[in-house]
Parts: sequence; C-alpha cells; structure tokens
Amino acid sequence: MGRKQRRHTQATSRTPNVVSSDPLVRDFREAVQLLRDGKFEQSAEAHKRILARFPAHAPSLLNLGLIAFKTNATSDALDCIRRSLEIDPDSREGWLNLAIVLGEQRQLDEAIAACRQSLALGPDDAKAHVVLGSLLNAAKNTTDAVAAFEAALSLKPDQPSVLVKMGKVLLRSGRTAEAMALYARARSLAPELADVRDFERQILTETGNLGDAEAMVAAQTQDPVERARLYDGFGNGLLKQRRFGEAVAFQQRAIACDPNRAELYFNLAAALEGAGQQRDAIAAYQSALAIEPERADGYVKVGILLRRMHLNDGAITAFREAVRLDPKLVDAHYNLAVTLKIANRAEEATAAFDHAVECAPQSLVIRFERIHLKRVACDWAGIEDEEEHCIAMRRKRQAPVAPFLLLPLDTSRADQLSAGKAFTDILGIPETRRFTTYPNCSKPGARIRIGYLSADFCSHATTILLAEVLEKADRNRFELVGYCFSRDDKSAMRDRVKAAFDRFVEIRTMSDEDAAKLIHEDGIDILVDLKGYTQDGRSAILAYKPAPIQVNYLGYPGSMGCDFIDYILGDPVVTPMAHQADYSERIVQLPHCYQPNDRQRQIAETSCTRADHGLPQDAFVFCSFNNNYKITPEIFGVWMRLLDRVPGSVLWTLIKNPVCRENLRREAVVRGIDPARIVFADPLPNAEHLARHRFADLFLDTAPCNAHTTASDALWAGLPVLTSLGETFAGRVAASLLSAMELDELIARDVHDYERIALQLAGDRGRLDTIRRKIAAVRDTSPLFDSTRYTKNLERSYETMVDIMRNGEAPRPFTVAEDVPTISSFTRVAPPTLEAHVAYDACPVCDGVDIPYQIEAKISDHPLYKAELPPTVKWRACEACGHFFTEGYFTPEAREIVVSSILPEQEVGNDAGRRRKISGRIVERVARHVSDGEWLDVGTGNGSLLFTAAEWGYDLLGVDRRIDTVERLLKLGFKAFWNDIESIEDVDAVDRFSVVSIAGGLTRAPFPKRALAAVHGMMRKGGVLFISAPNMDTIEWRILDALGTNPYWGALENHHNFTRTRIVSMLEAQGFKVAEYAVGEDAPSVMEIIAIKV
Repeated sequence: MGRKQRRHTQATSRTPNVVSSDPLVRDFREAVQLLRDGKFEQSAEAHKRILARFPAHAPSLLNLGLIAFKTNATSDALDCIRRSLEIDPDSREGWLNLAIVLGEQRQLDEAIAACRQSLALGPDDAKAHVVLGSLLNAAKNTTDAVAAFEAALSLKPDQPSVLVKMGKVLLRSGRTAEAMALYARARSLAPELADVRDFERQILTETGNLGDAEAMVAAQTQDPVERARLYDGFGNGLLKQRRFGEAVAFQQRAIACDPNRAELYFNLAAALEGAGQQRDAIAAYQSALAIEPERADGYVKVGILLRRMHLNDGAITAFREAVRLDPKLVDAHYNLAVTLKIANRAEEATAAFDHAVECAPQSLVIRFERIHLKRVACDWAGIEDEEEHCIAMRRKRQAPVAPFLLLPLDTSRADQLSAGKAFTDILGIPETRRFTTYPNCSKPGARIRIGYLSADFCSHATTILLAEVLEKADRNRFELVGYCFSRDDKSAMRDRVKAAFDRFVEIRTMSDEDAAKLIHEDGIDILVDLKGYTQDGRSAILAYKPAPIQVNYLGYPGSMGCDFIDYILGDPVVTPMAHQADYSERIVQLPHCYQPNDRQRQIAETSCTRADHGLPQDAFVFCSFNNNYKITPEIFGVWMRLLDRVPGSVLWTLIKNPVCRENLRREAVVRGIDPARIVFADPLPNAEHLARHRFADLFLDTAPCNAHTTASDALWAGLPVLTSLGETFAGRVAASLLSAMELDELIARDVHDYERIALQLAGDRGRLDTIRRKIAAVRDTSPLFDSTRYTKNLERSYETMVDIMRNGEAPRPFTVAEDVPTISSFTRVAPPTLEAHVAYDACPVCDGVDIPYQIEAKISDHPLYKAELPPTVKWRACEACGHFFTEGYFTPEAREIVVSSILPEQEVGNDAGRRRKISGRIVERVARHVSDGEWLDVGTGNGSLLFTAAEWGYDLLGVDRRIDTVERLLKLGFKAFWNDIESIEDVDAVDRFSVVSIAGGLTRAPFPKRALAAVHGMMRKGGVLFISAPNMDTIEWRILDALGTNPYWGALENHHNFTRTRIVSMLEAQGFKVAEYAVGEDAPSVMEIIAIKV
C-alpha cells in the first residue's frame, strides 16, 4: 500500500461527527457504532461487507479482530489483527490490541514486543504504557513493569487504577512503604473506587495489620450486610495469599453478619479446605447449597474436594449434578472426566471429555487430558494429529497443562521445561511467603538432616526402589525424616519404609503451608521431593522453601521448571551436562545410574510353565510390561512388524483394561497380524511377577517414554531389555540402567536401529543367551544393583550440596566422583589406579582399522597431571589417512580429574590486554564474512575471544568444560553453560548460530568428524566456523620434534594432532568451504582456519 492510500485508510478509520457522503466512511461509522453498542454479530457482518468492497481496509480487519477477541475466538482475533498490521504497519492501535490479545494467551514475549512497537509509534500513549507494565509484571519483570507504570503516570498523573497496579507490584516486591504512598494518592483521587478499596484490604492483610482491618470495617459501616461484604473481601485477600487460617476467621465473621448469603459459605469452605479441614469444608459447602441448591459451580467445588479426599464415587455424583444443572459448564464436564479417568471408567471418561471439548474447544488443559486418556486406552484414532496440534498450540500459548501429560508425547526437553514453568505459575504462592532464614538447620559437624517428601510411602514403585538405600544410610552423618501424605495401605513395604526413617511424620491432613512450617521448624537441611508433578504431588509445600536446599529426585523424570527446587539428581545418561539449559534445577550427576534399587526384591520359586501364562512353548516371546499410556502407534507398529518377520513369535503385555486390550487387538488386525499373537498378562504379586520374566526372551522398551522401574525389574529377573536412546530424561532412563550394567549393545540409536537389533536378537538365540549369561554374571556386582555403593554416592551428593551452601555459593551443577584409591596405595610396578581411556578400535577420522602405535609420550610432567592418571600416553597413526590420535579418549572419571584444576593461562581474564589484540585480529577476519548474529564460543577458556567478539556487537554464548569458568562468565554478564567439544553433539540447536569458534578445542574431541557434523547442524547457512589447532606440517613442529621438546605429544587434554590437509578434508566432508588460512599468534606451530557453511 502506498503512502497516499495508507493516509486515506487511516482517515476513514475515524468516525467524524459530520455527515459524510463517502460510502466507506458512512458504512464504517455504522459498523463501529454497532461494536460500541455490544452488537458484535451485527458489527462483524457490517465490517465484512466493507471488506468485500475494500479488502485492504485495515481498520475493519482490526475491529473484526476485536470482535473475535470479545467473543473468545482468539485464533481468529490474532489472524485479523495481524492481517490489519500487514496493511497498516504504522497503526499503534493495531500493535496495542495485538499486545493485549497475545497477553491474554500468555504469549508474553511477543505481547511485550508488540506493545513496545505501539509505543515506538506513539510514545505519549499512557494506556500503552499501562498495558506494557501489566505484561512485564505478568512476565515477572518487576523493575521494567514499575518503570512502565511510572511512564504512564508521568503522562497522566491522576490515574487511580494505575496507581493501584503499580502499588500492587511494589507490595509484592517488598517495597511496602512505596506501595502505601501510592495507595494514599489513589485514595485521595477515588476513595470509593473498587480497585482502591481492594488495594487497601490487600495492604492491611499483606502487612499483617488484621486489627487495623477490623477497625476499618467498624469505622466504615454498621450495616451488617455491608460489614459482611468487607469481611469477605479481607477473607478473599487472605485466601489469595494462602493464609487460610486467618481467612477462615474473617469468613466466619462475614457469615455472622449475613448468614443467608451462599457465597460467604462457599468462600469459607475454600478457606477451610486450604487449612486442611476437609470435613468442615464439606459442611460449609452443604450450607451454601442449602441456600442456593441450583449452583452448578458449587457442586463442582464439592466434587473437587471429594476427589482430593479419594471419595471418587461421591465426586462423580457431585459432578453429574453440576452437569444436570448447567449442561454447558466446562468445569463440570472436565472434572467429571478426570475423576472417571482416575476411577478407570475409560468409556464414560471419554464421553465426558468429548463434552468438555465441545464446550471449550480452545482449552489445551482439557485436550491434553483427553489425549492422555486415549493413550491409556490405546485408542489412537486421530491421536497423532491431535497431539501434534496441541503441542504446537501449547508452544504458542504456554498454557498451564499438567507437565506429566507431556512426558509420553513427542515433546522436547524445552517443551517440558516450559510446561513446568507455566504450571508453577498457577500455584499462586507469593515469594514474600517463602522462608528465607533457617535457624534450626544443622551446624557443621552435626548430622545433616534429610527430609523425604512423598505420597508413596506404601507398596509403590518409588518406595520399592528406595527402601534399601534408606536402610543403609550412615546414621552417624545423616538423620532421615519421612514426611508422608499417603494413606496407610497396611502393607509390609509401608512398615519397612517407616522403620527406615529416624522419624516418620504424617502430614496428609495438614495444609501445604502448615506442612512447610513444620518442615522448617524441624530444621531440615535438604528436602527431597519424591513426587514432583506426578499424581498426588504437593509441590506447593516446596514453594514455601521450607528447607535451604530442595531436590527433585526419582519420582518425576524431568525438570519441574520452578525456582524453588535447587537440584535434580541424574546421571551422565539421563542428564548430560550439555542439557543443563533445559533444567531449572542444577544437574547433579550420580555415578553410573540415578535410579536406586532394592536387592531384597524376592523372585518367587514357582513350578509354572509358559503354558500357565498362555504362552506357546517354543515361540520367541517379546514382552513389554510397560504402562499402556507409554505405547505409541509408532512403537506398536514396530512390534507388529517384528511379529510378522519372526514366525510364531508373540507379544506378551501386562494390560488389564478390557477396552485397551480390545483396541490393541483391533490395531493388530489393521497391521495384518492375528490378534491371538498378543498375549495379555494379568497382575500378580511382585515376587510372582518377577518370576514370570524368565518365560520371555526379550523385553521391548517404549519410546519416547521408557520403562523405569519396569525395566530394572526385568534386568533384576535376568531378562534382556532393548531400548532406544531418547531426548528427554524420561526417554533415557532404560539406557541409563543398561549402561550401568555395561549392556550398551542393547541401547539403540533410534527406533529404526531398535527394530533392527530386535530382529537380529530374535534370529540369534546364541547371542541372546550370551547376553542373558552376562546379566546373570554381573547382576550382583554391577553398580545398578549395588545399593551400598549407591548409598555412598547419594550421600556424597548431599554433602556436596551442603558444602556449597555453607561456603556461601549459589547452587551449581556438579558430578559426584566415586572414591578411587590413590597411586600411593600401589607398588611402583602396579598398573595405574584409574582406567583413563576408552580405547579407539578404529581411526576416529576415517574409520580405518590399521592403527599401529607410533609414539609414547610422558604426561606426568604436565601441570594438570594427577597421580591417579597413567604417567604416559600412547599415540597411534592411521595407515589409511595418516591421522595421529591417542590410544583412546578420556573416561568420565579421568576427564573429571583433568578438569578439576586449571592452568593460569586458562583463567578468565588472564593477560587480557595482550590477548584482546590477538583476538581482535581474529574477529576482524570473521566479520569480513559475517558481521552480526549469535556466536557460539566452544571451550571459552580465558574468555578473550568471547569478550572481544562482544565488542563487535555479536550475541555471545560461551561453553566451557570447567564449571568455575562458566560461573565467572555468568557473573560478568555473559551467557554461558557447562559443556565442551566432548559432548557438543548433545547441544540442542538447529540453524541457530552465525559464528562458531573452536579455538584449540578440536584436538580434545573424542570424534572430531562427528563434532564438526554437529557444529554444521547448529549453524546458519553462510555462517562462519573458526578453528585453531597445532599444525604438524610446519617447520616449527619438525624442529620441536627433532629437539625432543614438542609439547603437543604430552598435552594432557588432547586426543588428536592434525595437519592442515587433514582438517581441510574433514571440513569439506562435513559441508564447509575453507575461506581463509592464517598462522596463529598465541602458540608455536598453530594454524587458524575460517570456513563457511555451504
């Protein structure tokens, strides 16, 4: 659109008071008037008639967007507003309305950007500043939110509602005096404004001046109905702050003043429920419904409380009554569906979910719950398209979907992290309610107090795994307290776990806040959450931060996305340090495997045969005893293809739901398989269940969510487990278990590899028997089932957490190293105490297998050398390509030793002035090819290149193998995370970086060709890769070799030495074109190469 047309469009968007002969102006004025009168449908039709004649009329598109927004058609609203902005990008009203709609959808980053664009076009728009402040506040950017409100007030000072908004932000930030000053201004302007009076109540309740609140009520009115309203207001304010006991008192006062108002009883019930007084809450709800028996939403509230009390039949009755009273009430259909699902009434639940979706088709919370129900029933009709759509929509909206529902779906770690963050936001516990001091915690030298929080201290998988570890705790160093909110199932496991704690505390009937207060008073040093976002979890207790250190462990396989959990316990497989950016917690890597196991699990002695379990005597038996919801159409398709290609084989599954069984039979027929070849097992007591594993030949894992306890059960029973390595924690568990038993041959790269290996094993009984014998041989000595060894490592992690806290440090990621004997405990002729290398069996560059030893170099003189390492390293040379590389690459234990100290020249900021000049010349050369964008600096070291590139305006991200370096960079304001070239393949970034620099890092990569391929995938097309490395072809190298003083053979951290030809060849093979070659300035014989991604 030209400037002249745009001016005409903007002019016609106004509604002048004079009569106009222009038909467009007249029609638009009429359409706008209909909008102002609330006649949305008629206004929409009028605007559509205008657009039929003038398709590029931006104001009509904008107004259609507003109508769609007001009628809850959000997707249509966004589409119309964005189309209007394509026509008229200078419309500040358009940008402002886009910001408002995006904000309602919780797409806060986009909303803030749109609002800033509106202000760029109209900086004196006070309303836009207010909208920006509200958006920034929602994004928890308090500082900028306050600044936006201040800007609005500077333009228009007498805005009581804005004074209140800003005051509330300040109050939540602890700036009470400033908030009260704003309240005084607002009250002087509009003492009767509802917002002002509400703010007054909030100040009084927030500051604890409840006596003043009483006085305020008495001073304002003697009318009992009005006094009831005021008491109710205070009670609701306290309810929002989760101060339930105080809220109860005010609601009771309100009822005393006005005993015939149902709403007051509903509010009292909510306060009683929050205070843990569930029976009294039921009585209050009954009183409310006696006054207003037609309140459908009241029955919903009763039903939710009954469900929390595990009275599902009563809850279902209440929800059905709510549906009868109001057939369109979304909450009634949704909660009925959820409760029916919990009660395993799948068909009824499906119908209820369908009704809920009909009432609220845009609700992702409902749709994700319905997806999970369909997964539980293995009802896959249309499920893949629905999952894909809902996942895409959740990424846009950041809806507070229960995070657990995302674990079995094809979601990324980033998806699961953002789901945790969105879900945490609805807890509604202000930061001002958190504990910040911990006077009762243990002192140095005293026993560390560990509190375990769970609803599963009964016959449950979590307790079955953990019981022996609790029993083996070192009581001289640790005191264990169990905080239990599960029912007593009278099981032997309940008695056993109860006895394993020093103290066992029942908190089931306590409110979240009262439970948090108790934990805080008990002086717990480390509070371990064993539930997370699984069923019956109570993360709200942890939101009060009752312990100085809080840990996510075992129950929930993923990040909780909250700022009140400090650590997550993982291992090198489930939580590689390269994944730290996708966890809100700091990763703690336990050695071997994060999962504990109980060696006391009994396997029943039984005379049963295959026939007793409905299995053919001589058939190959694939089994999967996973939960139904983990089975996907893709993985089931693999299983059916295996049955097709392995004659006579069967699939043995543990599925008791008859609907699910029938659905799987139908899916088998669709895939051309006789459904009789699926054998359904019934539940058995655990010892008998473990015993029947011997009748299976191969356990087939699920993806993207693995078997967890189910997989370790199979391995304990001696059954091989085949898995594929996934992306998320939940999709890497089985690989972790197998890795801890040195069964890497059963870890497939992906689902295709998984199918290939399964087929090979089914056709090679000898190989499968060898694996079975290996499991039997190593089971009792492997780290996976060594609970004594595991307990020591777990306790070492707890001690490290406490040491970090007592040293005044913020929580940080760390790896737990097992105790290893020192070199002094061996004679001089003994082998090294540590197996330092994973041996190469082929050339890591060309895969050649003729790789004889050429050189043995001394490394014991290297400044980073430790006695646990071997004193020399051997170098191989590939006969095929001539590449030189060490005998192997570092094991995780050896690498940890190497990086535990640092050379002076590697320290952040070392020799900054001189290095800045050298780095400046490098950046100048890079800038000739790419002048801006994101720059990834791998192996940041002293930071010189990163600091200098930042001067040029690049957006820098540094990664380094040493956590101290990363922490220094973060303190200096740079983005950085803990990783290095060794695991660069795990970094989750595609087509992101304009520049990647690897200064010296390629020599450390175990597999440099794979590292370059990973880097290529991270870079934008046309991006620049900078590499520096020693060059074996230089005269300097030859002289150093001749003198016997070449430092690169004994460089402890390096695995490779390159020639220019070899690096150029690798770069070209991975999709790079070399653009520049230069001689390095910072060390002898160094080359510098700039390559472009083509």
